[in-house]
Amino acid sequence: MSYLHTWIKSANPASNRHEKRAVVSSNADTYIPPLQLLFGFLRVVWPIPRLFGWAIVTRYSDVEELLARPDVFKVPFDKELARLNDGAEPGTPFILGIDDPQTHDAQLKLVMAAFPRQDVANRITNPVRHDAMTIVAAAASTRRIDAIKDLIIQIPINICIQYYGVAVPDRTRFWDAAREVSGHLFGPPPIVPKKDIDVHADCLRRVVDTAIANADPGGNSTVTEGLAALITQGRLSHAQVRAFLMGMIVGFVPTNTMAGGHILDTLLSRPFFLAAARSAAEAGDDDLLAHCLFEALRFDPINPGPFRLCAKDHIIAAGTNRAKRIKAGTKVLASTMSAMFDSDVVEKPFHFVPGRPASGLMNFGVGMHWCVGAFIAQAQLTQTMKALLLRPDFARLRGRAGRLKCVGGFPASMTVKI
Repeated sequence: MSYLHTWIKSANPASNRHEKRAVVSSNADTYIPPLQLLFGFLRVVWPIPRLFGWAIVTRYSDVEELLARPDVFKVPFDKELARLNDGAEPGTPFILGIDDPQTHDAQLKLVMAAFPRQDVANRITNPVRHDAMTIVAAAASTRRIDAIKDLIIQIPINICIQYYGVAVPDRTRFWDAAREVSGHLFGPPPIVPKKDIDVHADCLRRVVDTAIANADPGGNSTVTEGLAALITQGRLSHAQVRAFLMGMIVGFVPTNTMAGGHILDTLLSRPFFLAAARSAAEAGDDDLLAHCLFEALRFDPINPGPFRLCAKDHIIAAGTNRAKRIKAGTKVLASTMSAMFDSDVVEKPFHFVPGRPASGLMNFGVGMHWCVGAFIAQAQLTQTMKALLLRPDFARLRGRAGRLKCVGGFPASMTVKI
């Protein structure tokens, strides 16, 4: 078993005592997201539509097959990510854009050594719990808070400062830069250089380079200090460390903000979901609460799925009546959003089932590019949302202020009562 598979198994968010609990069968816990009407039709009638140089894969097993073949279906942002890491071509690659299994596995070991899972309790869970509770308590006198702007965006930035060891002189500028670079890299291909994105990437590089320059290579209180020690030892270059930190910022801050915003909006739109999450929070069961939150995210994931570029002709679902040849050069959407509701694999997909088997969840991706920061994301989102769920008056504020507002697809504002 590869290091990747061993790590994914250990970090699996559904591998605990709540997995495979009995499915609740009441009508109150069922919900069909509007987009699933379209995806449901496609899964049955046209499971692999191909149009105008694009293909969309909608069935669970086909999405799984596609994402398990990085030799055929390549990430479209690899060269651009490397270029932005250095500000010039060819740039320094980071694990998010590496499709070669051996190279990916080697870098994964380095990343996991820099961001060890044993850090989570003391360096993620406890600080996030304190920060989130403090932010919410400070707003209690007004009985309302912009949960996105003042909480869900701020907590990941705090982690960059406190845990990564990256000082952020201007939070607004940092957030804008991370959001724009993330949207550029992980959006639909082709991914081509853009001047405005270069400006945002330059902002992030300056912040990261300053952090590396100021890090004490003899210290071990932050991730950057640990990586700086590897530079001193000649085990990593400055460019490699910068790529690590750039990747973990761009892949973490905007993505977790989007996940938090979608979870918040889903909970406040579905009373049964909210009641389940609130009950877990009040019981102090962080494990079950995490399952409630990521089950809610299944109903409104951060995107329809990852994009890929087909490097050579390949038949998806070979041997079945839905088999389709995907030609080299085709842009492909591996729709994890659709796959998570495929009843051929996912039991009672339209029921809210905290702790459903991990096979029913693709929130963190599938295969080689399973989210490298998943364990940090689980802890951070659980403690952030818990601070809101424990407020007795927590509810959506009526009117426009209580509706989720986005910038470029990323949550920007939503006021709630506390």
